[in-house]
Formats: sequence, structure tokens, C-alpha cells
Amino acid sequence: MVRSFYTETWTRQRAPLATDAHNNSAPNWSGTLVTATITGCRLQPISADEVMENRYESDVRWRLLAPYGSSVTYLDRMLSPTSVVYEVAGDPLPYNSPTGAAQHDEIMLRRVTG
Repeated sequence: MVRSFYTETWTRQRAPLATDAHNNSAPNWSGTLVTATITGCRLQPISADEVMENRYESDVRWRLLAPYGSSVTYLDRMLSPTSVVYEVAGDPLPYNSPTGAAQHDEIMLRRVTG
């Protein structure tokens, strides 16, 4: 993909970790979020599933291509330029290239509604 298509600015949201009743660390999304702006991104659709049993549910997955070393973890959330919040689904994957021209991080995103 031509780098000139990487024009979106996204915001990484990171919640403070809290310990639950079972002594596990988990993000506390009601706490004060630490944010970071990531410029030069591109969003690509991957898949969508809909369930219409007892209620309507939509599960949509996306691939966010971000600059190499974007410092996103599987515990973060991503805020799109249109103010839609997505969960990070798994560890982001850094991709290196021999020339450096195609270096980027692939961040899988998920949004479930319903």
C-alpha cells in the first residue's frame, strides 16, 4: 500500500490497571485514561458477523495499519477519527522490511454492538 494513503489520526486509550477479587490485573475503564495520538494510520475491514437470536448483535473486525513502534498493547482501546471506540484484539504485530519503506504495526480491532 502506498504510504500516502496512511492519512488518519487515531487516539490510543490506556486505562490504569486494577486488581479484581481474584487478584488479577485488569484495565479499569472508569479510571483516568492515558491517551496518545498516533498519526499516519490506515483502517481496513476484515470481517463482520451478525447474530439475530433473541437479540441483534454485530461483531465487526478491522485491521489498523499504524506507524512502526506505535506502542499499542492488547489491553488498550483505540478511538477513531470519527469518535468510534474499538477494542484491540490480541497483540499488535510489528512488520519490518529490508528497506524500511513498508515498516508498520498491524493492530487488529474489534467492535461488538447489540
